[in-house]
Formats: sequence, structure tokens, C-alpha cells
Amino acid sequence: MAGKRSFYEMIGVARDADQPSIDAAYALVMVRLAEDVRRGASGASMESQLVRDGYKILSDVALRSRYDAKLAADEAGVKLVFFPEDAQARRKLGIESLIFAVLATIFCYVVYWQLNRKISEVRVDYAVEVARKQTLQNAPKVIEVPAASQDAGVVNGSSRSEPASKGGEEKSRP
Repeated sequence: MAGKRSFYEMIGVARDADQPSIDAAYALVMVRLAEDVRRGASGASMESQLVRDGYKILSDVALRSRYDAKLAADEAGVKLVFFPEDAQARRKLGIESLIFAVLATIFCYVVYWQLNRKISEVRVDYAVEVARKQTLQNAPKVIEVPAASQDAGVVNGSSRSEPASKGGEEKSRP
């Protein structure tokens, strides 16, 4: 635990210390801290409160076993989360969980709404584009022939629509 001291270190006992050893070490530390508080040492009152909290935890068998498990998990690099034991903390956790669930639901709804709106816009754009392409495909095609190519249809002074020779028509008449 880099930078942080455990309650064992604050009181000055080993992890496997028995209750009388913890009581004696706690009394000595509190006397020293009381003198520091009287002298006005900065942080002494905060440290004395931490030592009191640590003594409270180390004196209770159930709290001490949980604290030891947390220390072991921290040393192993595992993050443990304990469910609160008191009713107020459970109620607070429940309210926080409910607020989180409501906010997550609202967020998901907003994202869904935005995506649905965007998909609808894309569908409309796609339908308009398909309709435009279909009208272009089904529209009658007008082929304009340039004036130069119309003149190319005239051969030897006569147009193609005219018979090649008028004499041939005369021959066919009786």
C-alpha cells in the first residue's frame, strides 16, 4: 500500500496482534496524539480520529476480518466492493442505483430516438432518390439529331425518302 498506512501501522501493532496488544498500543498512541493536539500540531486531531476509527474496526471481530480481507485484496491488486451493512447506507446505495438506472434509461432513449430519427431521414432520402431515378428511366427519350447529320441523309441531291430514280416508278406503270 504505497503512500497509505493501514490501521495496524497507525496503531503500531502487527496484523496478527491479539486484542490486549491492540488495546495497549491504542492507549499509547492516543496519549501521544492528545499531547500533539494540545500543542496545536496540525493534523493531529485528524489522525486521532483515524486512529479511533481504526481501533473501532480492529476491536470488532467481524469488521476486522473484513478489513483484513480488504488489505489482502489490495495487496494482491484486486478491487473488492462490500455491500453496506447499515440501513442508511443500503438506502443511499439503492437511491443512487435507482438514479443511475433512470439516467441510463433516459440516455439510451435519447440515443435511440436520435438514431431512429436519422434512419428515417436516410430512408426518406433513399426513397426520393429511387423515385427520381425511376422517373428518369421511365421518361421518354428524345433523341435530337444535329443539323449536320440531317444533311448527311441527302445523297446526290436527292433525299433518302425519295425513290432512287423517278424513271423506275414510271417503268412500273403500264
